[in-house]
Amino acid sequence: MFEYRPTRELAMRRFALVCLICVAVVSLGSGGFSQSPFSSIREAEVGRRGKLDGVWLWTLPDTPNGLRPTQSWHATGSSPDGDIYIAGMDHVTNAALYRLKWQVGKLQLVGDARSVSETVRNWMPGETAQKFHTRPLWHRGAIFVATMDRSTLDDEYLTRRGFHWYAYDPAANNFSDLSAREPGGSAVAHGNVVTLASDPVRNVVYGAGVPTGEIYRYDVARGRTDVLGRPSSYDQPYVYTGRVMWVDSRGRLYFTASNPKSPSVYGHVYYYDPETGFGERDDWSLQEGQALEIGQCLANKKQCIFSDDKGHVYRFNDDGPSWTYIGQIKVGQPATDQPVTYIWLFQVTADATKAYAATSTSPQRSEFTSLYEFDLRTGKTQRLCTLAELDPALRDLHIHTGYDAWDLMGRFYFASFNGQPNQPVVLTRVDPARLKAALNKPL
Repeated sequence: MFEYRPTRELAMRRFALVCLICVAVVSLGSGGFSQSPFSSIREAEVGRRGKLDGVWLWTLPDTPNGLRPTQSWHATGSSPDGDIYIAGMDHVTNAALYRLKWQVGKLQLVGDARSVSETVRNWMPGETAQKFHTRPLWHRGAIFVATMDRSTLDDEYLTRRGFHWYAYDPAANNFSDLSAREPGGSAVAHGNVVTLASDPVRNVVYGAGVPTGEIYRYDVARGRTDVLGRPSSYDQPYVYTGRVMWVDSRGRLYFTASNPKSPSVYGHVYYYDPETGFGERDDWSLQEGQALEIGQCLANKKQCIFSDDKGHVYRFNDDGPSWTYIGQIKVGQPATDQPVTYIWLFQVTADATKAYAATSTSPQRSEFTSLYEFDLRTGKTQRLCTLAELDPALRDLHIHTGYDAWDLMGRFYFASFNGQPNQPVVLTRVDPARLKAALNKPL
């Protein structure tokens, strides 16, 4: 029987309310709040060692126009050369993109939505960009992100301007508002994007929308967004849009969504084929009807590993193609008086034998969020440590996000935050082998 535990929509709504209160409070001063663990601008750029071996931490700096990045939702990714990209936002006004050059370990601001759009006169009075909720996507030499200004599953999005596409060209060191060239200066009149996928062969970037679940396609050569719509079998006006999707070798885009009112409709994988349109694989089922949240494609996208936010793990094989349920990451059930846990951190090793995952709690706080190793061959879970054991800076941060973010030395990266106005996002790097040795865990 389908179980919707508890609604992520309600959790996000509560968290957004907390953030609005925090923005109001911060203007009164920072007295009484703990200070950032990073003591200088230099330290913010190059970071510092964590408490345990194999751990390194940075903090996202404020932008010149005053944005303090206090959140980072599924917004950490990597490029083929191993550089790490991470978005930071305040969930109220603006969002920014940062780049970590992994070989020198230096974190730098790429740009923020408001500044770059104002430069090309494409920022309307009263406009906001609450988030870059998308994982930074590598597509034919550039990093793409898109804005989300409302994330609630209702018609509030109709009161806001539609989303913008942004792209960063690392070769030219240029961050641009791509939608400035589109009619009206936005990709669509109203709507937000939460998930991206690349089709380099056709030179298009797909986006999945919130709250309707519509699929958008940005044609890079034309500089235009096409609204593809959504599957005709969707029977609810608003859905929880899956936070990860992918394109196979045939050019078919796969995606998921969920809605507790119609579990049978949304409890499997859907697709969009450029030749035939929308379709569904009702034989590719989803456990408990949960949409996919995190994942990673490997070996030239011949194999992908995905999970929902409850730790149900799946394998996609491009040959066939085929879909297999592997098992669930066992993190233990919280006591009735403890916050519900989610899995929003998921990093798969290059040989597809292991995945590293961590629990989060939202909107309630918890000091017991932990890091786990999941064996993709046996389906067994090993708890490694609490996140606070990595470094004390993570003790009061109860939300940890990031997937498919690795450098070329086999180290993964994730973002941590609590949404408080004086606490910027912390970016953490973990070398799994060194960490496990420090914890006396078997390699």
